[in-house]
Amino acid sequence: MVTILGFSHMSWLIVFCATLHVAFPKEKGMNGTSVENFDCVVRSYTFKNPTMNCTWNAGKNVPPDTQYFMYLAYHKARDNECPHYISNTLGRHIGCYFPDVIASPYRVNITVNGSSIESPIQSYVDDFRIYDKEQFRPPQNITVDYRSPLYYKVQWEPPPNSRKVGSECFEFQIKDERRNTAMTVQEKTYNFPKPAKYILRIRAVGHITCPISKKMNGEWSEPIEFGTDPDRFPTLPLVLVALGTIVIIVLLILICNRNHIWEKLTDPVPGPKVMWQHEKNEEKWVAPVPIAGESVTVVEEMTADSPKV
Repeated sequence: MVTILGFSHMSWLIVFCATLHVAFPKEKGMNGTSVENFDCVVRSYTFKNPTMNCTWNAGKNVPPDTQYFMYLAYHKARDNECPHYISNTLGRHIGCYFPDVIASPYRVNITVNGSSIESPIQSYVDDFRIYDKEQFRPPQNITVDYRSPLYYKVQWEPPPNSRKVGSECFEFQIKDERRNTAMTVQEKTYNFPKPAKYILRIRAVGHITCPISKKMNGEWSEPIEFGTDPDRFPTLPLVLVALGTIVIIVLLILICNRNHIWEKLTDPVPGPKVMWQHEKNEEKWVAPVPIAGESVTVVEEMTADSPKV
């Protein structure tokens, strides 16, 4: 009987100790040995699954021989060790690259363990949704339509994303680098008034109502430069007026030369002496010429001042 009671008590003691170990686990490793500044960035592409790049710093109190190992576990799935580690010059793992991740609505579990001969290393544990870590690429297919006389129409398409959502799940920030201003629009087009010169950058931000990254860390597009500054002086109208005036003058000169109008307009007016000489020549020209065997009598008008013969 004593033996039976002793065995029974021993069994209860083992169960009780196991319960205490589960409820209050002893922390493994020395403080300051787990990884620090852990972060991941997810990038999406048009024709393949997203990728994820995670980085971290070694703990402040780690022994020199410490090595880290990262594991990722999807919802209700086993751990997957990092397929491609990133190492520093000492050969220690300081990051991991996942070439293919799944951005499901569920959270993933991240664990970074460490090993060292000198001392136990604390583990780092985190969980998050893949799409919350996404950094959007710049908007695609940015174009400028000049056809309207009143404005420039700028259009673009949203970047690829891990959740495969459309433009309705995006907002777009537009930064005017010439005027140092910024604005947020819901549509994927915007009209900029003429005449003016613009240098713009555009980036995408997830809409608050969609299962997509809300971080303001999207990449800006390359500068989009278009338009012209308005002239302070009406240079173009003045040039057109000057050219029109020159053309009209040239046409008038050609017409005058063709019809000899210029010669008629510039014919000199004869003075009094020339007129008298002209009349005298006319008198000589109309004077009768005597014919052989005839006599011509010329009668001259005598005036009071004429000398007497």
